[in-house]
Amino acid sequence: MHPFPLRRIALGLIFPLATLTPSTRSTAAQKSADANNVQSAAADSNDGSSVPDPFSDKWKFQLGAGVINAARYPGSRFDFTRGLPIVSISYDRYFIGGVPGGGGAPAGIGAYLLRTEHWVVGLDVGGDARKPRRASDDPILRGWGDIPGTARGGMFASYNMDWLSVHGAVSVAGHNEGVLASLGADATYHATQRLTLSIGPEVTWGNNQYAMTFFGLDAAQSQIAGIAPYRARSGINSVGGAATASYMLTEHWSLAAHVSYGRLQGDAANSPVTTDKTQRVYGAFVMYRF
Repeated sequence: MHPFPLRRIALGLIFPLATLTPSTRSTAAQKSADANNVQSAAADSNDGSSVPDPFSDKWKFQLGAGVINAARYPGSRFDFTRGLPIVSISYDRYFIGGVPGGGGAPAGIGAYLLRTEHWVVGLDVGGDARKPRRASDDPILRGWGDIPGTARGGMFASYNMDWLSVHGAVSVAGHNEGVLASLGADATYHATQRLTLSIGPEVTWGNNQYAMTFFGLDAAQSQIAGIAPYRARSGINSVGGAATASYMLTEHWSLAAHVSYGRLQGDAANSPVTTDKTQRVYGAFVMYRF
């Protein structure tokens, strides 16, 4: 999918999105925030409270590991599979490590501006741990140069009521990687006291700068590729959905699995850079919180 599935990756799951491509990061980021809220709510419920404590004065840690399979870059026909560490630390309204709000940011620091029974609003700043696209990722990219890793700052918000959550995010990145925005929803079902399932749609949008960097072809690249230049413009560039399952083994240990599917749209889908319009993400994780 797109750089914004980064905030919802698994109920209670915050993982290092830095290793994901921008197209992968959207779903992931969004999943992780909702996941975090669900697990926090579960923990608060165990404490006998029906409303999550918005800003706890206690340190909270989450450690773990997982494996993920995703496209090498937005529109890639090739996948990568690798192990990932999970590190998240929070205190009061501040967090560090895997960015729960994730406005597209992988790992960094941030703060909640608002966190109530229904509303979550926050800011985050992070950066890429790997380049979003390398010339070596596909033979068609040879000679075009890499898209460098960069800093990314964003704002995220969600509205949660009963079994439904609506979430959105926007982020701005350096190195001409532009502006990204996402809007999605999740329906959550508590199958048992330990098992939670979540599924929902999401759409992402990118501005001209983002579209041209990831899907455009400038004059120099055109000459190397031997095809006409291609100007990619702003617009909706991904539509899809994601599903997540989380199982609490004990009060501290949990397992999570994540699957997302996205279809590139518009100029992104028609770009000569795109060799597969379908973008998939699969992940499995084990986590320990204390």
